[in-house]
Amino acid sequence: MITRRIALILVCLVIPCATAAAQQGETVVFAVSKYGDDAILEPVVILRRGAYAHPPSDDSGVSSRGVEADTTAFIRNYFKTGRQYRLLFGGGEAGSVAVVKYNEPGCVQLNASATVQTQARVGGGVKALATNSQTLGRGQGSRRAPTEAERASALSLAREAYARNRVPAALVSQMEVNNLTALDLDRDGTAELVGSFTAGKVEPDGSGQQHTLFIIFEQRAGKLAAGLVWANSGHEESYASRRLVDVLDVDGDGTAEVFAEGTYYESNDYFIYKKRRGGWTEVYHGGGGGC
Repeated sequence: MITRRIALILVCLVIPCATAAAQQGETVVFAVSKYGDDAILEPVVILRRGAYAHPPSDDSGVSSRGVEADTTAFIRNYFKTGRQYRLLFGGGEAGSVAVVKYNEPGCVQLNASATVQTQARVGGGVKALATNSQTLGRGQGSRRAPTEAERASALSLAREAYARNRVPAALVSQMEVNNLTALDLDRDGTAELVGSFTAGKVEPDGSGQQHTLFIIFEQRAGKLAAGLVWANSGHEESYASRRLVDVLDVDGDGTAEVFAEGTYYESNDYFIYKKRRGGWTEVYHGGGGGC
């Protein structure tokens, strides 16, 4: 994380291989955050000819056009005042997003203020996706709060995951649920769950750690099971967490990919997880920014 932040500071906005994407028929998927009446639109990934490409806010490289040219092209194409995008929630269409203005970076960010028109309950820790694609997420979305039984099963599995990571039982007993969401990822009528959890805290004297979990729960033989478990223990520069943004069937195989946001001491990024025969696999990591 230290290397990442130093690189970001040196270049301010680092652009990888993205060019004037709108002119090339590329698709951009954005994360949508909403607090009160204000919404923020931040690019997660560019879909280029069936492959994932990093947006200009990522530090994985620069294109031959140069940093400033790529940044300017992206802002001009995608953050033009009044430009509208389809809002996606639970993998389906749920309204629209309109750009208000590009936000000049206070640290290292590439985002725009926006307005959201939707009946979905987007806000606070509940985020959504948006895209310029006219084909992605055309079906009906599936996203809801878990039932009491689903929640109980998920919490039991989260406690087991903490125990396997040797987190003290006294801390696990005070585990907090940051987010727990039910989604039908494969459209079979049975919900999977995605959850984020925190145990422990950092004391005023700097002692202690926060133990974070991110779990994709799937159905196996009629029971909930942990399909993917990501865990981290730390504080300040070693702190890390991952939380659900939303889901979207990017490649059209019938099972939605899971989009998650990684947050750190002074930065953020995004991850995409895909279900394959061997389980859930991270297929993309990029976007975001930080100090």
